[in-house]
Amino acid sequence: MAGVAFLDTAKWYDPLFTNVLSDLRNLAARVAPFREGMKILDIGCGTGKQLTSCQNRGSELFGIDLSLQMLRVAKFNLNGSAGLINGDALHLPFPGLTFDLIMASLFLHQLNAQLCSFVVAEAVRVLKPGGQLLLIDFHRTEDRSIKGNLTYFAISILEFFAGREHYNNSRQFLSQGGIPTLTDKWGLSLQKTIVLSNGNIGIYLLNLS
Repeated sequence: MAGVAFLDTAKWYDPLFTNVLSDLRNLAARVAPFREGMKILDIGCGTGKQLTSCQNRGSELFGIDLSLQMLRVAKFNLNGSAGLINGDALHLPFPGLTFDLIMASLFLHQLNAQLCSFVVAEAVRVLKPGGQLLLIDFHRTEDRSIKGNLTYFAISILEFFAGREHYNNSRQFLSQGGIPTLTDKWGLSLQKTIVLSNGNIGIYLLNLS
């Protein structure tokens, strides 16, 4: 299965990370090309917080996650405004050419290179021509500031305590260049990049050509 099922963290995930991630999510929502009538999918939606930024915009919302516990929290957070599915990002239960916008927030770095490639392939399959991907994930930079290195160290500690496999996958993700390396293989073009957290996290908007 793709990703990590956070079976034991759902209850405390939002209290622990909401304040840390709220600015990031709000900025990503401003980057997203929302328009009325869009179909939007959040892959690895977790507690649904990124989808809450899409509410009240006239869009049809969907989220998918492996963890039933996370989805229970997401159902509460979204108050029934999204179709939430317990499923695997490797096998999205949607026909091709379904979505105008697909989001994934701090999800792809959890996967090894092969699974990451498979998940992106599935996202491209269900994306409409001219559709877009809004991805939030770790950003590789060659020259961090002192603050950037301290932030990187703090992130690395969190990744380490998430488990050896998770940690190794996130290190591999960065060593291979992160999100920008996914573009050419899948017919995607990088439209916008915003780098935050002292150079450690990126918001990427990609178009399907």
